[in-house]
Formats: sequence, structure tokens, C-alpha cells
Amino acid sequence: MQMTTKNKIAQATKSLVVSDPFDHISVTSIMKTANLRRQSFYDYFHDKYDVLAWIYQTETDTAIKHCGNYRFWPQTLRRMLTYFVENHDFYRQLLPLDVQNAPETIIKTHLQTMIGSIFVSMGEAEHIAIDTDYCRFLQRTLGDSLYASVDQWLTDPDPQPMTTQYQFLRHYLEDGMNGLLMRSKQIKTYHRADDRNTEVG
Repeated sequence: MQMTTKNKIAQATKSLVVSDPFDHISVTSIMKTANLRRQSFYDYFHDKYDVLAWIYQTETDTAIKHCGNYRFWPQTLRRMLTYFVENHDFYRQLLPLDVQNAPETIIKTHLQTMIGSIFVSMGEAEHIAIDTDYCRFLQRTLGDSLYASVDQWLTDPDPQPMTTQYQFLRHYLEDGMNGLLMRSKQIKTYHRADDRNTEVG
């Protein structure tokens, strides 16, 4: 299949990110690597940060199927981690960047949206009502936690195997989901009131 101009720009950017510091990468160097005219860059992207956002969104859309479906969330998690492993060198260079439109913002927003969609889907599948404000809280909290865990894992000089990372993250998310299901369905859950454990259900 013939690569589109947009894909050529994206692949050139990825190859440069792996080999050069990001602040040394320019539109000129990207287009030279892609063997394209510099001016045609702006027919597709605003700047080099826009390319990073497009790469992440496009590649994850391809790699992570059913990302907002509660029934398939473990498969979504595994595919997401597999994607990061396959692009380890690329994201290892990008995640530490502290700049406007940083990859951190792009990835966090995507993870938060994914978490929110999964919990909405969960409410429909399990026939439980999840308060809108609480769902937003879960989006922010779990999305940020998921990002922090992936960031630490990818930038660790001696990262644990993907199977271990997957197992830990799956248990973490599963425990939260099961807790919500138990509380929503009143199945012998406990809450702290006035420093005393009180059984409910």
C-alpha cells in the first residue's frame, strides 16, 4: 500500500525522535528525512507537536479496538501496553518532555476519555446508575493513575515485563470496578462512618 504524505511525515518524525533530542528536530529536518518539500508540511500539520498528537491518535485507533467497551476492557489494556512496547524508544524520548502540547497531555486526555467510556458502558451492561460527577472523577483519577504507571514503566531503566505490568494494572482497575459494582448492588460492602466500620447490605 502506498504511504500517504501525512504518513511519510509521521514516520519521518518518529525516526528522528528516536535518534535526536526533540528540541533539535525542526520542520525542515522532518521534511528532509521524509524527502518532501518543506512547505507541504503545513498542508497537513500546524507544527511538530501536532504531528505527535496525530501519530498517537491514529496509531492507537488502529492498535486498540473496542477501547470504550466495558466487555473488552482487559483486551484494550493489553493492546495498549503492547502498542507502547512496540513503540518503546519513541515514547521513552517523548514522555519526559515538559512543553506546550506535550505528549503527556495528549495521552492523558485519551486515557481519561477511554476510562469514561468504559464506565458508561459498564453502567449500561450491569444496569447500574453511575453519577455523572463521580464518573468524571473516575475519568480524571484513573486516567491520571494509568498514565503515571505507564510513564514510570516506559522510562524505568529496568522495566518489569509487560505481562507483569498488565497483571498489576488489570488487578488495579478490576478492584475498582468490582468495588463499584458491590456498592451499587448493595453486596455486603463496608464503609467507614465516625471511625467505625459499618456493614451495608
